[in-house]
This record gives sequence, structure tokens and C-alpha cells, in this order.
Amino acid sequence: MRIVLITGATSGFGKLMTQTFLAHGDLVVATGRNLKQRREIFEEEREKFGDRLVEFDLDVRNEHQVLEVANIIEEKFSSLDILINNAGYGLFGALEDFSNEQIKEQMDVNFYGTVLMTRSFLPLLRKKQGKIFNFSSVFGFMGFPLTSLYCASKFAVEGLSESLRLELSSFGVQICLIQPGGFRTDFGKNLIWNFKNEHSIYDRSLRNYQNLHDYFAAKKKQHPLEVANGVLKLSKLKRIPMRKVFGQDGKFSYLLKTFVPESLYFIFFEKIINKFFNKP
Repeated sequence: MRIVLITGATSGFGKLMTQTFLAHGDLVVATGRNLKQRREIFEEEREKFGDRLVEFDLDVRNEHQVLEVANIIEEKFSSLDILINNAGYGLFGALEDFSNEQIKEQMDVNFYGTVLMTRSFLPLLRKKQGKIFNFSSVFGFMGFPLTSLYCASKFAVEGLSESLRLELSSFGVQICLIQPGGFRTDFGKNLIWNFKNEHSIYDRSLRNYQNLHDYFAAKKKQHPLEVANGVLKLSKLKRIPMRKVFGQDGKFSYLLKTFVPESLYFIFFEKIINKFFNKP
């Protein structure tokens, strides 16, 4: 029986992956902030899977909590087969309008949390020549206006993961980047739109972006189970790929960014941005 740890397991991809790996027969360590105070989240899974579901309160920014969970897992199970760094959130808006605290928190959760989790659990993963799945995004390989901080945090995860793929290869630990497009999850609902004030020079563009985002979010047909089942399938491979893009929009974006000449790519997007973001 494999031991699988999932961060950000309380909703979206995290909860679906918890259910998917449990149904496969794995023991899942589900973590999330204040998880034990929200017992209703895994009420059905707790009843159905019993001791194969282990729950921990865990804020990935909190080194004390991370090390405490690592020590408990070492004592109880001695090793770890799979680490899924899924915890994260989106902060959208203009760089000029962000406070220092907002900048730090976005990087702390999305990037530093992944660093802290990975570093802390590597000794346990090495024992099983385990696998690490780091959740990135379409915005981890392509920049987009009014998402600079979110993109930066995911670009950082990409650089970290590519480097560690080589750094850990001699120890048998493998890393895969998960790059989803737009799926019907709680991510969009939990987005933080940073409207500083109506006098910001970016206010109109950000409101147009939010309206456009909400319009397409309502039309999303891509079900997040595609990602949960995809990660499970990848986890069973002897050798996992460096990255896996999910969703038709994600695959289209990846091809566009990879094969279209950079000069044409930016001309194309600048026209789109000026048309939709800057309209009255």
C-alpha cells in the first residue's frame, strides 16, 4: 500500500485526488489549513475508507507544522511514496497596486510552501525512490497581464522542479510538473482580485479581465476529474515525464508558446489584450 501526501486537499483538485487515490487503495495523508476544524469536508471518505485516510492541519508556510507532520509520518510509516504539492491560490491584479504583504504571501504559499514541503519530505521519499508532483499552471509557462505575481510564483515552481529533477535523479526520486488549463474547480471562486481603488489606472483593465474570466468560467466544460485521474495514472508509471499539460486550452496554449516565434506571439497577444482589456 502506497503512502500519498496531498497538500491543499480540502477542495478542488486536492479533494478529488484524495478521493481518487483512496479509491485506488492507497493510504492518503490529506492536509489543509484548519482541516480538523472542518470535519465535514471528509466525512464520507472517513466513513468509507477508515484508517486509510489520515488528516492533518497544515499551512505549507508554517515550517513548524511541516516538520511536525514529517516527523509523525516517519514515526508511523517510516517512508513516503508520493508527495503532491497542490496547495496554492491566485492573486490577480496590477503589480503596481500590490502591497508588500500581498507579494510576500503569494510567493510564500505558491512557491516557498512547495520548497518547504519538498525539502522536509525528501528523506522519506528517498527511502522509497518516490515521486513528487508539483502543481503549476498554464501560467507557469506563459505570462499574462494582471497575473504577474501568480505567474511568477508558478514560473518559480517550474524552475525548482526542473532543477530538482536532475539533482535527485541519482537517488531515484522523480518530479513531474502538473500544468492544468481552466477546469471547473473552486480556484476561480477563490481568486483574489486586487481592486486597489477606482482611481487606479489599472481599474478598468482589471474589471474587464474579471468579466472576461467569469464569462469563460461559466462555460468551462473540462471536468477536474481529468486531472485527478491523470495524476493517479502518472503515479503508476515507472518513469514519469517532466511535465504533463491537462485540458484542451492548456495544450493549445503550450503549443502556441512553444512553436510560435516569440515576436509573433507577443504581437498576437498585445492585440488581444488591447482589444478586450482596454475597452471602455
